[in-house]
Amino acid sequence: MIFTNAGTIMPVWQVQRVDPGYLYVIEDKGRLKIGKTRSTKERLKAAKTWLPDMELIGFKPFWDMSHNERLLHAGFSRFWYAGEWFSFEGEDEMREWFIDNFNAFSDEYPDMNSVNFIYWCHDGMLELQIEMDRLNLTLPKFQRQESDVQKKID
Repeated sequence: MIFTNAGTIMPVWQVQRVDPGYLYVIEDKGRLKIGKTRSTKERLKAAKTWLPDMELIGFKPFWDMSHNERLLHAGFSRFWYAGEWFSFEGEDEMREWFIDNFNAFSDEYPDMNSVNFIYWCHDGMLELQIEMDRLNLTLPKFQRQESDVQKKID
């Protein structure tokens, strides 16, 4: 199993080895779903029942997957569509940047991914989480406020 040393702290980076699991991205009809799961096989099987034409972008192992998923959802609030779905319509460069960077994470090493995620989030996503906290907004309220979808409706 790739999640070894659970409950310990990684030296130097102080990343806690808690909440192990996978962040995943799937695509359907041009939209991306960013989610989390503990079981890749079960999640893929379930997704194919409600999205038979979906494309799996990838599953990547992480520690603290719930926190990391939340950071991604806050960081991409501008592109929020609904639930865990994001639409990068008209933003092909940003979409490709996200997919390329997500695919660059290891398929096998949650320690390495969790450390690299810290650096990735400091490239603009963390500021959005800080702003959401400063405004004392829930993630769904922040997503509605920041999303292009909502701005188009207004």
